[in-house]
Amino acid sequence: MFGLDSIAAENVLTRYVGSTARAFLARPFPRKSNRRLVFYYELKAISFTQANPFIYYADQMRARYGVDVRCIPNSELLKGHVPRHDSADIVLLQTWFDLDSDALGRVIGLVREANPSAQISFVDSFAHSDIRQAQALEPEISFYIKKSRLRQESDIFRAFRGDTNLTEFYGDLYGISAEPVDWQVPRNILPKLRLSPNFFTAPRFLKAFARSDMPAWGGRPLDIQTRFGINGSPWYKAMRQDALDKVRGIKGLKLSPADRVSYRDYMIEMRQSKICFSPHGYGELCWRDIEGILSGAVLVKPNMDHLESLPDLYRSDETYLPVRWDFEDLEPVIHRLLHDEDLCRYLSENAFRAVQDYVQNARFVDDMAFLFDN
Repeated sequence: MFGLDSIAAENVLTRYVGSTARAFLARPFPRKSNRRLVFYYELKAISFTQANPFIYYADQMRARYGVDVRCIPNSELLKGHVPRHDSADIVLLQTWFDLDSDALGRVIGLVREANPSAQISFVDSFAHSDIRQAQALEPEISFYIKKSRLRQESDIFRAFRGDTNLTEFYGDLYGISAEPVDWQVPRNILPKLRLSPNFFTAPRFLKAFARSDMPAWGGRPLDIQTRFGINGSPWYKAMRQDALDKVRGIKGLKLSPADRVSYRDYMIEMRQSKICFSPHGYGELCWRDIEGILSGAVLVKPNMDHLESLPDLYRSDETYLPVRWDFEDLEPVIHRLLHDEDLCRYLSENAFRAVQDYVQNARFVDDMAFLFDN
């Protein structure tokens, strides 16, 4: 499973060998390919998490669907250049959320020119739970693939103040005014919506969950790991600062400092913590959620009942403990955990096993069957 493709994927974003890794993953298809899948990906860590499992499970996907996979940065597309003509059968396209509708239309046109008979789908790596690109894309794509989906259908079409459900809630909470933003999501997008996994499909996480045993929960000197970023837009900064103030206001806890450390030290500290408190970011899903789960810490997070994800890692009182979005019940939730070691073990093991089972049993390959059913 850890062949040359997976090794290359780990280095796509690195400074010195990234260009070599990207060229290898974009190499020409073999002449005798039965099916060809091209993933034009956005060259960002948050986006590459969705391309990586196609690389990691390439052998299984070839055996199951008769498909060869190639991954190509979207940079030439964004410059207006027709990509290499691979005559793909299936195209997955990523762009960043700030690409306007006209530019997105031009990119789709270039993709179609290079792959005239391909089934084209859009892979949305944005933090936000909305589907803001749907209006421009819906007529051109077969599927709109995203890491999460709002459970209430009406919320998919709502115009939230500030542009997302989070900006509306926290803007109202902290007195930060914003006008509603209507993304004009077309109804026809609903049957095209599909889920892909979240951040645990990043190269470093996939390998870790495939190889690691469940971390021991006992003997952790820290109660809560509290190193999460605060600076950002006004609503984000207010929300994150409030979260940090609330947890610091709980007396008697052994907390990590809040300043930045190296990623290595950050993860060492996470493995020393009983609880990973993970407020929302610009979207509900966070890298920190997965870092906590991988480390065997208990995930405490603002309630996620409104959101679907793949697999469902956010099952209240099974894989994490939810708190209110305003953090007003954080103290009793934390005390409940710190006084119930059996509950901590139950939650942390359930969350870890949910990811590990998905990774080790290649459930991603099953979940992507919709791409190959036609």
